Amino acid sequence: MESPRFFQFPQRPRPEPERAPARYTFGPFSLDVDRHLLARAGEPIALPPKGFDLLCLLLRSNGDVVEKDRLMRALWPDTFVEEANLSNLIALLRRALGDSPARSVYIQTVPKVGYRFVAAVAADGADTAVTIEARERPGGAIRILAFPFRMDGALHGQEHLGYSLPDAVSSSLAELNAFTVRSMQLAMSFDPLRWDPRTVGREAEVDYVLSGAIGPARAGILISAQLIATRDGTVGWSQQWEIAAGEVATVHHAVIHHVVRRLARDAADTDASAALAGMPADAEGSRMYLLANELSTRRDLENFALARDLYAACLERDPQCAPAWARLGRCYRWFEKFGPPDPSCAVKAQNAFARAFELNPDLVLAHAHYTPIESDAGHAESAMVRLLRRLRTHRNSAELFAGLVHACRYCGQVEASLAAHHRALELDRRIRTSVAHTWFALGDFERALFWYGNREGVYLDVLILASSRRERECAALLSTRKARFGMMPEAMDSLEAYVLGDRARGLEALRSALETTRPMEPEALFYLARQAARFEAVDLGNQLLARSLAGGYWTTAALQRDPWFESLRSTDHFCELLRIAEDREVHSRAVFFEAGGDAVLGLGSERDDERLA
Repeated sequence: MESPRFFQFPQRPRPEPERAPARYTFGPFSLDVDRHLLARAGEPIALPPKGFDLLCLLLRSNGDVVEKDRLMRALWPDTFVEEANLSNLIALLRRALGDSPARSVYIQTVPKVGYRFVAAVAADGADTAVTIEARERPGGAIRILAFPFRMDGALHGQEHLGYSLPDAVSSSLAELNAFTVRSMQLAMSFDPLRWDPRTVGREAEVDYVLSGAIGPARAGILISAQLIATRDGTVGWSQQWEIAAGEVATVHHAVIHHVVRRLARDAADTDASAALAGMPADAEGSRMYLLANELSTRRDLENFALARDLYAACLERDPQCAPAWARLGRCYRWFEKFGPPDPSCAVKAQNAFARAFELNPDLVLAHAHYTPIESDAGHAESAMVRLLRRLRTHRNSAELFAGLVHACRYCGQVEASLAAHHRALELDRRIRTSVAHTWFALGDFERALFWYGNREGVYLDVLILASSRRERECAALLSTRKARFGMMPEAMDSLEAYVLGDRARGLEALRSALETTRPMEPEALFYLARQAARFEAVDLGNQLLARSLAGGYWTTAALQRDPWFESLRSTDHFCELLRIAEDREVHSRAVFFEAGGDAVLGLGSERDDERLA
């Protein structure tokens, strides 16, 4: 079937891209690109995704210097990151190879320029696009990525559809266990006009791409969509719709129907009803819903307020739309954390999610977004059990495993938290989880900093630097965060005071945490307790720790080993709090196994911390 020509930019014929080798050998090491495997003398070596990507870039450079800017653009496309991120990744890669900057056997630093791979490299084979047939995947899921639809500039007032329509399709497909759906943020890292399906398939690790275009028509809007196989770039299905502006939901339903019929006909989960329920039935409600989805991606007070009001208006027209209730609950949660003080936001968030679960108990979107709310309300065990039960029948959702990373850590199940992160990465190696906080709790600050990565950080990365005795770097980074201090005032003010040596100011900020009327996450209180202990404010540290424990966070690894808690360890109050945390951790472990967590996460199989990293 031919690709629809509607709104597609004319392209000159291009030769097939030159295929890079699929296998490399150097010294005792071998690297298999297709299997995403680095081995030394046949023994696998764990590398995080970006570490593997960096090694591939260096190996493909044929011994030439690769500039730092080029590496950073390739590893973190369309995102600003500091050079320290690349330096940390190089250091991690050198350790994996047993290399060192002083005596470079493999990776040589070219000062102020970049890096060169200096060892002799043998290459053979050719990279192949990742396909269903060519690669084993957890659960045999069909991996799909939706690109933003191209918008014709002549269509006014509907610009939000370019993002929100394919995003709604992605969210709906994610409700079906037959699919693993990549985030549209990943699609936006590719050239929006001239992307190659095979390249997308290889780099994003997907089997199919959904793309489309939107423009004006006599009746209102003309929408085209096509499904492309990344194995060979063929179009398996395409269609156009000429609709009135209020009929976008019909296109959403049609795309879901055709994708499921084409790709999942032989899968056990072929009932598309859950996916088709992902949009309001009312035409105006659908318009509000899609616009709200687009606004909520901007993550600021004004746009979240608009999104909240649109979701509420949408639900007045169609109160049976479970995804809209879940997204409304997420908005209220955001305002509870970062908006003006309003105690009603927490209640409204709980009520919205309760309604979403009442309408659709299996809604992945609701399960994923509700987890931090439930955990911060002191019910992390319930969140853990809820996710494990959902994962028994929906094991191809990276979002559910990402939620489990959070819930397990709160319950002190750090091994399970790391395993959940590993499973999420198996399904989507670009997914973001909260595993950085898990590594921090274990005292592995280097891994914590790596996994915190290039996100728009507020607190954890600066705390890691301070905890690693990198105070000057911490102070420099804090100076760039002044505008965000209001998001976590007690934590940011006290940490800045610590690196500046102002104990009095630091303690004043920490005491304010005991007096604030704002709800505080129990994990945040745990971090404040560390800082109080570092100031040797024993009573204050124990008070904050007691509140953290009462709020529902207990991870004993840090209490037992973190040097910042040293000033508290000789006190009776701390010993009692540690005993309570240990008892709760034991209970949570029993709950985890009773809920089948070992089977869901494969903890009975051969795993170790290195592999989980």
